[in-house]
Amino acid sequence: ADPKTSSDANYFRVEGIIGHEYFHNWTGNRVTCRDWFQLTLKEGLTVFRDQQFSGQINNCAAVTRISNVLTVRGMQFKEDAGPMSHPIRPDAYIAMDNFYTATVYRKGAEVIRMYDTILGTGGFRKGMDLYFKRHDGSAVTCDDFLAAMADANDTDL
Repeated sequence: ADPKTSSDANYFRVEGIIGHEYFHNWTGNRVTCRDWFQLTLKEGLTVFRDQQFSGQINNCAAVTRISNVLTVRGMQFKEDAGPMSHPIRPDAYIAMDNFYTATVYRKGAEVIRMYDTILGTGGFRKGMDLYFKRHDGSAVTCDDFLAAMADANDTDL
């Protein structure tokens, strides 16, 4: 971003992308997807983590959350209402490039956020720690993530 022509929003966007790609070292590289049908785990979890990072690093978690919700409402609701509507974990595809959608990224992040909300920040962290302990260097499914969250917190999700 050029300091002479870039807005704060441009800088926040660059920061978010850098955070996203950094977090892929953990959620995408160290632990990767077993198959394309698990893409929302890699992307949704990474989007959630970059959103949390951006809110914390700028000391504006509430403002960041409002911005994220407006994006979901502006993009996701339209996608869900149209012919490209699909679940975060589809069971079939025609072309792989059709998987890289707001549903996989943004709605996937909202599902991950539900875990964080239900379990609390400490419980979510315990689940993440167990997830990495169990699956570091492995290819996983969304169900593996769910099991780590549930087992770490001794709860039925």
